[in-house]
Amino acid sequence: MIKRILPVVFLIIISVNSYSQIVNVEKKRKNSKGFQATLGINFNIKENGKRIIELINSADIQYSYKAHTIIFLNNIKLLNIDKGSFINNGFQHLRYNYTIKDSSFLTLEAFGQYQYNEQKLLTKRILAGGGPRFAVFRKKNFSFYFAPLAMFEQEVLSDSLHTETNLMCVDSYTNLHFNINDFVSFNHILYFQPAFSDFADYRISSEAGISFNINKHLGYKVSFAFDYDNRPPENIQNTFWYFNNKLVFKL
Repeated sequence: MIKRILPVVFLIIISVNSYSQIVNVEKKRKNSKGFQATLGINFNIKENGKRIIELINSADIQYSYKAHTIIFLNNIKLLNIDKGSFINNGFQHLRYNYTIKDSSFLTLEAFGQYQYNEQKLLTKRILAGGGPRFAVFRKKNFSFYFAPLAMFEQEVLSDSLHTETNLMCVDSYTNLHFNINDFVSFNHILYFQPAFSDFADYRISSEAGISFNINKHLGYKVSFAFDYDNRPPENIQNTFWYFNNKLVFKL
């Protein structure tokens, strides 16, 4: 029961954090029915001429019953440098899925999200939207999903103008998964979010990864991801990326 409800996963990670503008919900999806939760608290202290204190709290919760699925994601990160500069970012995301006639082809989605990110001058971003999610191809070793969703976005920045925008946006994504063999699999998730009123105003998020199943208790994953914002806030770069190596122990 403990293994099914609260899986404990120990990670050894070498990474550069992307501080993503787009929350990648697709990589958090779980295929099993019932209740599943992964909870985490990280506390790190680093000394490299400056003392860096980092606290991360996360929760990935999913409940699936027949045609219904509810997903809740929470991630909060606090960063303190030399008892001076203080940076925090995080999000809360709630998503509901209803699979039409319990089929594997069409699912209806509705979601809401609250997000903030001091590094990117984002005081708050509130999202609400929904639409269809299509299982374009779904076999044992290969699957491809496509979702042309729409959403309303309210964004408030901490720039010099305290910019506030309200937009209707496309929230489209694809999810490709390929089991190369019993030990190696490939996954790629791509998000594209242009504004309906101006498609030249857009954000892109992409993550590709290869996973190796060494045995049932040990795995290894390497992934690369980037975010691109075509019109970022002033003095903020438009591209963030990370490279991640992950050794996973499963109990």
